[in-house]
Amino acid sequence: MNMLGHPFGWIWAGGFFVLFALIVLLASPVVVSGFVRRIGNNDDAELSVKALFGLIRYRYKVPFMSMNGMSLKVDEQVSKSSAGINSWKEYNDEIDSDKVVSAIEKYKHILHLTRDLKGWVRDTLTRVDLTDWRWSTTVGTGDAMWTAMATGAVWSVKTGIIGLLSQMVHVKNGPIMEVNPDFQRSSFKTEWSCVAQIRFGYAILAALQLLARMKKWKKGAKTWKNILFRA
Repeated sequence: MNMLGHPFGWIWAGGFFVLFALIVLLASPVVVSGFVRRIGNNDDAELSVKALFGLIRYRYKVPFMSMNGMSLKVDEQVSKSSAGINSWKEYNDEIDSDKVVSAIEKYKHILHLTRDLKGWVRDTLTRVDLTDWRWSTTVGTGDAMWTAMATGAVWSVKTGIIGLLSQMVHVKNGPIMEVNPDFQRSSFKTEWSCVAQIRFGYAILAALQLLARMKKWKKGAKTWKNILFRA
């Protein structure tokens, strides 16, 4: 029997195609990659997000950071792409003690407005796969004994961090970490990168769950927006 010859054959075929496409999209990964590097006094960092096979892209880059007294000056670049429509912005910012205190207060306010926010974060992280983790550090103090002690301390910090992460996310591949002592001079150099991913369907579900937790409060979503994007 020719299904397409049936009066509703094309409708059935179209329905199956839409269902198949929906399953593929929901199963597609949202890939998040991060990069941080510090060599001497030069710093740069980058965060990128790719979803729906690259149809949606977000990239946040900090090409330059420098200390200015008690504040940190940051050059920032943000690029977005959605269905072929691109936008790009570049601006400067200065992070001081007042902004740090303000950020802490925002976090406390959001924590109060959202029902069990920590539980939501914990449940969402269980859906995340950590597919790549690389962290290389070179440290030197100018003294052999203190350099050896600093090397051991850095190793302890790194293993502690990856141990904590392994309890929250799925570590798919063994992390690659190095700590190299520099016995000749006082120096510090570190380079870190990672790639994590979550299924698009799980990301949508997590967003809906977060919205539901915010809706438990009067004007919860609007208050969230005001707190996060208030000048």
